[in-house]
Amino acid sequence: MTRFLPVLAAASLLPAIAHAQTALSGDHSIVGRLCTGAACTNNEAFAAYDTMKLKDINARLVFQDTSLSTSFPTNDWRLQANDEFNGGAEYFAIVDVQTDNQILRLDAGAPANSLYVTEDGTLGVGTMLPQANLHIVDTSIGEARLRLENTQGTNYAWDLRGNHVGFYLYDATAGTLPFNVRPGAPNSSLDVASNGNVGIGTPLPNAPLEVSDDATFSFFRITAEQAAINQSVDITFTGGPLGTGELRYNIVDGDGPEMKLNADGDMQIGGTLTTAGSCSVGCDAVFDADYPLPSIEDHLAETLALGHLPNVGPTRHGAPWDMTDKLGRVLNELEHAHLYIGQLHQELGAQKAEKQAMEAQIAALAARLDALERAD
Repeated sequence: MTRFLPVLAAASLLPAIAHAQTALSGDHSIVGRLCTGAACTNNEAFAAYDTMKLKDINARLVFQDTSLSTSFPTNDWRLQANDEFNGGAEYFAIVDVQTDNQILRLDAGAPANSLYVTEDGTLGVGTMLPQANLHIVDTSIGEARLRLENTQGTNYAWDLRGNHVGFYLYDATAGTLPFNVRPGAPNSSLDVASNGNVGIGTPLPNAPLEVSDDATFSFFRITAEQAAINQSVDITFTGGPLGTGELRYNIVDGDGPEMKLNADGDMQIGGTLTTAGSCSVGCDAVFDADYPLPSIEDHLAETLALGHLPNVGPTRHGAPWDMTDKLGRVLNELEHAHLYIGQLHQELGAQKAEKQAMEAQIAALAARLDALERAD
């Protein structure tokens, strides 16, 4: 009878196994494989290396934190496989139970090595052999892309892209390529220094913008594509014929530079120099009726006293001067000179006429005197 009671007690529990929950306290081990879920069977089949299986129409594994202290973290998490409704998506996700947000999601059918973290912490996207902290490999669309997108306020998106054509910044919203680097570009093709200086061809720009070439000359070109003719101009620096440096301005039309400026300050232009300055002394004012034109004697005295023409001003040896203003002043003095020349010409004409009259009078007197002498 004593041996029958345990068996009877065990048998009395059998109908309740499928409905009741069993709580086990203490440490326990299962030697073998474990299947949990409503779809598990008495003779569950396991794959060769599966140790634990969650088997259900909605397979979920919840991490529920039961901390009571307000200073302890309490957020709950769930490992979730697939949606729970007909026609839902197939994926594996880590879900924040409190917000029901899928923090990490891996869709079914994703290619191999979609996300790969190596033992040294490098991250591969599309590769199991990342060669940098983040290594992106494209195997489908012809270029690797990294998109930066804002969805708050005004939506906008930018892509960093790279392929055999180049590395470029792509404006995904406008569909333009503002920045492009072609394969094989030399060192420091574009180099921004720590002080903000920009170097083109140099890693050590010594100005806000420095263009450098490993040659005897360097230049940059400005182009206007829609110009009717002569779309480009070159600004060139070269050694020049003296070897001391020469700046050249060249409209690219095949006839050479239009302007040259050397280290001595000598300038050569191939055309006409036209300035837009003003004549501050009133170049043509001398012809006005009310202009106080000084006499020749007064002008000469003032010139000698100043040591220079009054309206031209001093022109010191080796000192810079305003060519436009200076030429205007020279023109003013030249007009003074022409008026003085006119005055002198008038005086000379009057003197000439007076001389001729005197000569005629003298001749007449001489003739009369000669006649008187012959009469005697």
